[in-house]
Amino acid sequence: MVIVGLQWKPLEPDEPIGVVALSGPVDPAKLEAGLAVLRSWGNPVVGAGNLRAAEAYLAGSDEQRLAGLEEVRRAGARVVIAARGGYGATRLLPSLPLRRLAKEGLCLVGFSDMTAVLNAMAGAGGGPQIHGPMVAAGLARGDNARGLLTLLREGPTERPLFRIGEGSVARHGRAVGPSLGGNLSLLTALLGTPWEPDFAGSVLFLEEVGEPLYRLDRMLTHLRASARLQDVKALIGGSLRGCRPASDRADRWRRLLLEAAPDGVPVVVGLPFGHSAVNRAFPIGATVELDTRGGCVAWR
Repeated sequence: MVIVGLQWKPLEPDEPIGVVALSGPVDPAKLEAGLAVLRSWGNPVVGAGNLRAAEAYLAGSDEQRLAGLEEVRRAGARVVIAARGGYGATRLLPSLPLRRLAKEGLCLVGFSDMTAVLNAMAGAGGGPQIHGPMVAAGLARGDNARGLLTLLREGPTERPLFRIGEGSVARHGRAVGPSLGGNLSLLTALLGTPWEPDFAGSVLFLEEVGEPLYRLDRMLTHLRASARLQDVKALIGGSLRGCRPASDRADRWRRLLLEAAPDGVPVVVGLPFGHSAVNRAFPIGATVELDTRGGCVAWR
């Protein structure tokens, strides 16, 4: 069973927010646009020392990126938002003090490459982590920023995380369980490692970017064949930006998720999270409810 750890602690108005670069180099203009949004929230903003570093396809060395996280933590930032994804977060997992960070109440925000760390933090017994827009990847869009700020300040409310139209329902049903998931490639890459999530009993969210459809098939087939999906409570599909061929994308994704899901498990597709322009924030490691007849996903 996925661990549901510490209770949610909302972001306070005067609480510092940390910004880290744990993966790829950050575009300066996009970074400044996202930082401007964060400053408009009124919270102090603390940036990691490597935010503008670049070493090939990484935002500095492994040591620099780890040091950046510790730096913003020492400055009092409990809520820490990634600047961007790309590649590199999985390289840090062996050195991240996950259980200490979980005990301290760290709440990470990100998606894409950050999928590995979000799920590892939740699995280490931390409070809910947030799958959502990053400072230089989607935060400058107003609705993304408003949704993230509302989630950080309020946590579980009567307001749904997602509303579901009938066209998004591939298989009807209701499911309650710990939320898990994010980027399909990153989740698949964690199989067989010490940081592999426990899929059993979870409501599993999946999205992808830039992968041909046959690779989505291959990854879902791997998950199914390795018995990782046999006890999931629900499959929820997000965006597939750049996954080709586009003409077959929506229908193929629906069919692939239906094939991968155990019999009778509800399946929903096309929700606005992941690499699409609209990237709605939702928790990882929290109890969520999917109710297709009621038309929503909610944080319980």
